[in-house]
Amino acid sequence: MITMEAKKTNEILIVEDNPADLNLLTIYMNELSGKPLKYEETSTIAEAILQLNSFAADCILLDLSLPDSFGLDGFESIRKQFPNIPIVICSGSQDESLATEALKAGAQDYLIKGRFDSHLLYRSILYAIERNRLMYQLNEQSSMIKENEERYRLLFENNPHPVWLYDYHTLEVLDANQEAEKVYGFERDEILKMSFRDIRSEVEHELPELGMKALENAESENLPGLVLHRKKDGSIMVAEIVSYRFTIQGREVVMSIVLDITKWKKAEESLLESLREKEVLLQEVHHRVKNNLQIMASLLNLQANYTRSKEVNRQLKDTESRIYSMSLVHNELYNSKNLAEVGFQLYVEKLLDNLWNVYGVGAEISREISLDGMKLEVEQAIPLGMILNEIATNSLKYAFGSEKKGKFFVRATHTTDKIQLMIGDDGKGIPENVNIRSGDTLGFQLIHILSKQLKAKIDIQTGNDGTVFHFTLVPR
Repeated sequence: MITMEAKKTNEILIVEDNPADLNLLTIYMNELSGKPLKYEETSTIAEAILQLNSFAADCILLDLSLPDSFGLDGFESIRKQFPNIPIVICSGSQDESLATEALKAGAQDYLIKGRFDSHLLYRSILYAIERNRLMYQLNEQSSMIKENEERYRLLFENNPHPVWLYDYHTLEVLDANQEAEKVYGFERDEILKMSFRDIRSEVEHELPELGMKALENAESENLPGLVLHRKKDGSIMVAEIVSYRFTIQGREVVMSIVLDITKWKKAEESLLESLREKEVLLQEVHHRVKNNLQIMASLLNLQANYTRSKEVNRQLKDTESRIYSMSLVHNELYNSKNLAEVGFQLYVEKLLDNLWNVYGVGAEISREISLDGMKLEVEQAIPLGMILNEIATNSLKYAFGSEKKGKFFVRATHTTDKIQLMIGDDGKGIPENVNIRSGDTLGFQLIHILSKQLKAKIDIQTGNDGTVFHFTLVPR
């Protein structure tokens, strides 16, 4: 169980310059209003360092892409001046090598934006503060041990967590504090006859030698690890251990401080199970929405086949394709392991396949789709899909004339803070009598309305060599 003894309220400094990401973090922090947390915000490394000189932060939530730093530069600047403040990185980058490098450099955790919620954020903050506190405490203890064995004994006995002292080579237990006796249930005379192997759970298959190899290169480093320990009554305890290797009177020993996190692990498993249940429910919702939208599209298609009016037939077909663009998003989410994002490349391919089929277009109008592996949340995928549907429909109907030959393209580039999307064709362009700015037609009106919904900047270029729609927006 994690306890925060130093302060009743933990002070958190958020270093984030992206308004959307900052807004999400503050929402998460506000969701934790009942927890012992307070936070302040800043947007640059320089401001953060200045603020930390007067603000006693217990933990820092740090973005790696800031106006005055990039990558680990900002992290190292703060770490150099404030080495005792734990830092949790919140980054949009999924680069595993960067995450590994950050953790090796001393970051307590590496959270990927969009992959955590308020509960996991709170857990990460608590673990960072507690782990940092334990390591700081361990370093203090080790220093005292080397300076004064009597002071070491005082700290050893009064540690609020179980502490084991054992021989590095034989694993023979040399000592344990009263908290170890209390937590594990062994009497002192039993403990002094034990090997450290004796408290390792039989279901844990890690060889003790692995731990010894890790200690060989750790003359003065803390080594955190997660293990399963067996108490005297046979119950299993999930333990986080910080071990330190040093020498007492010429004998190599290891001191291990044990943090019982069994309740936390059970709570985490319960939370994960709840999330899995919600994912199943959400998947079913997407499935039903998709089915209902497809029924609507089928009814419109059936009605279009029976109408004698070409204009009514055209309008029904247009509406059918709009509904299909929405149902396709829910179909992709239903078939995806990630219910929060849609792979935009596959979505666009299927959407255009449907339009080419609806309007009877073949390979004479080619397609170029280059989306750089872009993934979108459903709140952006649906309006962008409808925009694409309108532009592609207009291109197929009006851009290529009677020959029906040409090229239609969808291209995109994206970073963590900007998406640039280009949709267009090499047809004959939009007629001069059509006001593309004010939206003379329903299609143009929809494009402008949906762009405003996305808070996207739109630029339209048209001429004899074709039409291109440029959209610039911020990813969510």
